[in-house]
Amino acid sequence: MQSRALVVTPCYPRFPGDFHGGFVRDLCLRLAARGVELEVLAPRSRTIGAQEAPYRVRRFPYLPLQRFELLPEATMKGASLGRLAQLPPYLASALLHITGARPSLIHSHIAIPLGFVSALAPVDAPRMVTCHGSDCTLPLDNPAYLPFTRHALRRADAVVAVSNYVGGLAKRLGARRVETIYLGVDTRRFRPPPSRRQLRSRMGLPQNALVVGTLGRLVAEKSIINLIDAAKIVGGRMDSVFIIGGDGPDRPRLERYARGLGNVVFTGAVRDAPTFHALLDVFALPSSREGLSLSLQEAMSAGCVPVAARGQGSEEVVADSVNGYLHRPGNNSELAAKIVEASRNLGLGRKARKTIVEGFDAERGADRYAELYRELAR
Repeated sequence: MQSRALVVTPCYPRFPGDFHGGFVRDLCLRLAARGVELEVLAPRSRTIGAQEAPYRVRRFPYLPLQRFELLPEATMKGASLGRLAQLPPYLASALLHITGARPSLIHSHIAIPLGFVSALAPVDAPRMVTCHGSDCTLPLDNPAYLPFTRHALRRADAVVAVSNYVGGLAKRLGARRVETIYLGVDTRRFRPPPSRRQLRSRMGLPQNALVVGTLGRLVAEKSIINLIDAAKIVGGRMDSVFIIGGDGPDRPRLERYARGLGNVVFTGAVRDAPTFHALLDVFALPSSREGLSLSLQEAMSAGCVPVAARGQGSEEVVADSVNGYLHRPGNNSELAAKIVEASRNLGLGRKARKTIVEGFDAERGADRYAELYRELAR
């Protein structure tokens, strides 16, 4: 039996090479390859470009002129008041388009805001919500979001969490049925390079230095400032280069903070994540708020030794001193010490990749999503 699902998401790649919402696109492509009939509903914005997909992607407009549609250009968390002023027409348009779709299943990515809107839609179809992390941590930090998140999760026939950590939060918020399905990694794309030395030579990186990197949106909760402090400590002990990949509102502040350190490099937006990870010996994740970082999983699949903060989804994929290292969030000296320890045990990168291949392959997660679609659609 085929499922005709409406995938509702606030983020979907706007143009070829855009990373924003790439995890949604990758899952949809895998589901389509499994015979799942689906349609994607995502907001229109000023930077939309033509893309091909084996399913329909509808962009709902919410302002009279596309060039003024700015809200989907970045995450809503931390958005300026000017952008948030576009939220009422954005939500109203999303509700109208969901109501008019008449699907056999509504699958919303991220509980707020579009998971909440999907719950309000007067459509006789089962609801499913995938929680990615901040949609569960934000309402627990700020009670103003609680009623919206609770309604989205309680209305859902199934809630999928990207980690057991996020699943536990979803249960606290009132979800009736919660299942963890790891988004996982394409282990054929993210794999150890034949020669890191040759690749670094082409990229102009020193051959004998320890190369540490991180990749993600540069916002306060990613705690990149702690990694810069650790870079200063590690740089005093050994030749090292710290590559900070990604962009975001915190980038100017972080670049000022790192000024004067000769071993910290900012790349800006990264369009080729497999090559980025292939450059690294160690992947560092100092963030104190992660559902389960996809970049962490991709780096491990590429054979990097992970050094990640404790107390979140990272502990589901990293076992301290077994396939990587864990440190206390915010403890810069411990983060630095773990990076130095990782430099002496780079062979753990093989165990890190084995962990991903055996338990976090994206194809396995897509199989379970397809089963759940068909179950709910029945």
